[in-house]
Amino acid sequence: MKKAPTELRRDPAYRQPLRFGTDGWRGVMADTFTFANLERMAQATARALGASGASRRVVIGHDRRFMAATHADRVAEVLAGNQFTVLRTDSDLPTPALSGLVVDHNAGCGLMLTASHNPASFGGYKIKSALGGSASLTFTRLIERHLDREPPIRLAATEARKRGLWHHVDFAAGYVARLGRSVDGDILRDAPRLKIIVDSMHGCGGHLIARFLDDYGHEVVTLRGDRDVLFGGQGPEPIPERLSDLREAVLTENADMGIATDGDADRIAAVDDTGRFLSALQITPLLAHDRLQRCGQRGDLARTCANTVLLDRIARAHDLDCHVFPIGFKHLVPLLEEGRLLIAGEESGGIGIAGYLPERDGILIGLLLVEMVAARKLPLSALLSEMWQTYGEFHYRRRDLQLAPQRGQALVDRLRDDPPSQLAGVNVTGVDTLDGVKLLLGETGWIMVRLSGTEPVLRLYCEARSPGSVDALLAAMARHMEG
Repeated sequence: MKKAPTELRRDPAYRQPLRFGTDGWRGVMADTFTFANLERMAQATARALGASGASRRVVIGHDRRFMAATHADRVAEVLAGNQFTVLRTDSDLPTPALSGLVVDHNAGCGLMLTASHNPASFGGYKIKSALGGSASLTFTRLIERHLDREPPIRLAATEARKRGLWHHVDFAAGYVARLGRSVDGDILRDAPRLKIIVDSMHGCGGHLIARFLDDYGHEVVTLRGDRDVLFGGQGPEPIPERLSDLREAVLTENADMGIATDGDADRIAAVDDTGRFLSALQITPLLAHDRLQRCGQRGDLARTCANTVLLDRIARAHDLDCHVFPIGFKHLVPLLEEGRLLIAGEESGGIGIAGYLPERDGILIGLLLVEMVAARKLPLSALLSEMWQTYGEFHYRRRDLQLAPQRGQALVDRLRDDPPSQLAGVNVTGVDTLDGVKLLLGETGWIMVRLSGTEPVLRLYCEARSPGSVDALLAAMARHMEG
């Protein structure tokens, strides 16, 4: 007998509230990320799509995690059970490749089973809009409102295929072609042979950059390009402490640069020819400067509130606006969709550009770095120095504190209510509470504290004039939070 909504909510399988975080819904597998909860989420998504009047075609894909393909199949069965036509990818793929499939097939949305940069124990569920960007807050709230209004309806894959509701789609050719439309192939073809080291961190980036650049005569060495469901024992997040092999390979191989992408390849970090780590706080302004100066492009800039002050400085120098948003690339998407932005970036490595999907893409951004070096005929380290000489030198680092969410939020609240007047001998000149608590430090820089929206971590972010200042400020903030 079909259960009424009130009975459903008494069922133990339906007691856990499911909420969207910074980017989709994530949870630890076999804890909150279970088949029962996936079915609940998929059923609510189907009803929300139906209520929105979107196309009844849905693209469903997955990353390289343990059972990710099985999770994606289960979600597809629920969508097919609700009479949606499912376009199921034939292999794991980068999240931005799935976004491209949504646009190319005029789908109502895309569902990507990925936990992105989170540790291997996590599963995740990202939603992409019909335009290929992150689903809006309005739509994810609509999904949350439809949760548990009815039990999931499933149609087995074999039956869905018989009824014409399940089709397999290939991503690779279309994705490589889309990349080719955004990167200047003539520059890559005419440039001296470059040597690039790529670290895919066992994620969906795989050997895609090598495949692309091989056609232009450049040499690519790929590290960790094959699947490992444990990601080598660490989360597939391109942060300095997890990229020592990439740095060593760049130096040992005398390479022009290193490129790293995260678990679903929508985020990037880099290593320059000297072995120096470049986060999004260097990569985003480098690309903005290059697009404005070399390419003669125009458009506003946008960043999340933990990104670099260099973007503000570049915007002012070119009489442009720099729009600032809370953490999460989804906040940047509407302006990308409107075509108002030249470049948009979040601090965690997600960067989007004009003329592409309203989506971050680590592989594309890596290729644009290669194009920039090829076009300027200068090392990446020299281009970074040039930008610093023009707009000022800043350094950045993030520190994560493993804390229960309730404890972390209490510390953030205390900092907001009683911020220090000084930190590491630097005067606090202002407090910004757009997202978490950000202490402004005048010309020195800033430091920010915020609870992660994807895992039980309290994040400390800092940008300052020198690496030593960054370390001193982070240590002082950690002591202040613990005191």
